[in-house]
Amino acid sequence: MPSPTPFQEPFRAAVEDGTIVGVVLAATNKSGTLNYAEAFGKTGASPDADALTVEATFWIASCTKLVTTIATLQCIERGLFALDAPDDIARLLPEYASPELLRGFDEDGQPTTKPAENRITMRQLLTHTSGLAGEFGNPELSAWRAGRKRKGHASETDVVERLQSPLVFEPGEGWDYSTLGMDWVGQIIERANGNVSLERYVQDNICGPLGMHDTTFHLERVAGVAQRLAGMSVRAGENGRLAHMPGHLMHDPAAYGSGGGGLYASAPDFLKVLTSIMRDDGKLLRSESVADMFVPQLSPASKDAWMGKLQVDVVNRIMTGGMKVGTDLSWGLGGMCSLADTEGKRKKGSLAWGGYPNLFWWIDREGGMAGLYASQVIPAGDPQSTALFAEFEAGVYQMAITEGSARDEATPSQV
Repeated sequence: MPSPTPFQEPFRAAVEDGTIVGVVLAATNKSGTLNYAEAFGKTGASPDADALTVEATFWIASCTKLVTTIATLQCIERGLFALDAPDDIARLLPEYASPELLRGFDEDGQPTTKPAENRITMRQLLTHTSGLAGEFGNPELSAWRAGRKRKGHASETDVVERLQSPLVFEPGEGWDYSTLGMDWVGQIIERANGNVSLERYVQDNICGPLGMHDTTFHLERVAGVAQRLAGMSVRAGENGRLAHMPGHLMHDPAAYGSGGGGLYASAPDFLKVLTSIMRDDGKLLRSESVADMFVPQLSPASKDAWMGKLQVDVVNRIMTGGMKVGTDLSWGLGGMCSLADTEGKRKKGSLAWGGYPNLFWWIDREGGMAGLYASQVIPAGDPQSTALFAEFEAGVYQMAITEGSARDEATPSQV
């Protein structure tokens, strides 16, 4: 059983009073002297749910984007395409060689578009500045997609047809969170590697080198992942009780490997990814590629658009995992990038993101800490979950201070 932690009692109490159903916490430091993993609660809200274990698996949703970004940087290191070459996008993604910008709808309700003036680059796809967007906050895009469904142009099995979408702003001149864009990145990785599946690529180039055995886009293909999958719970209202939600939010079996949000994994598996990047151990990427991940990527216009979205409390909570509104943030390659220290927590330059069912991760190279909060609670940005995540993150840094002090006391001083 793990030694007592600063957050153990709050998490036990949260399970006891029904604030959360279950969560797996995992963290480590750069030196490897702190290695923590613990499960609280049960696998779901159903009456017959089993006790949750550290080996449980989760739909990690948008945590997938970090893995897809790493795969992309590997391809760049191999010379398969470049970050800032629109010709590479045109070659590997001809669907967007000449992208169209959605302008609105005419009197007959038909969408109107115009050719975009800028061309899309891989850097823009990775940083959500390509003009591809989700439907949240984009009613005209929602209407466009609804029209396609009515006309029968929204196949669940034809990947290219399913992912088609106009842009909502000129590439490089805005910011809008885009799982769609990262799904297209997954398609580019497949095409650049001889049409190998994204599943095969990730297994060979990320899971293999790190010894990850519980990670897959396809529940039926990796032994034990489906059997250990935690159940999804839904909260009715911000202060409501959690109820069991049957089934999966993702299509099962998956029609394709969604680079934007399709992975399932255990917490120890995903922590291996965070750890490899934090320690810059060379198992996944060259040092220069790792360093690039933590560099703020947004232009002034894109950063203004990103920060503007974070002024809305609920959006800020979903996007940042509950950081204070107004916290100065940018976007790196793989996640949001802190532009200032957070007192008692991550340092300036840290990378972080999460997944829709209230998963949160961070990599703090300066502070030498990485961690993951893994749950299956919807909707995203659950206030109770973000509050507990804050306790966990602060507690991990306190554990590191305590561990360092104990080590210093055990080492005889040199006179």
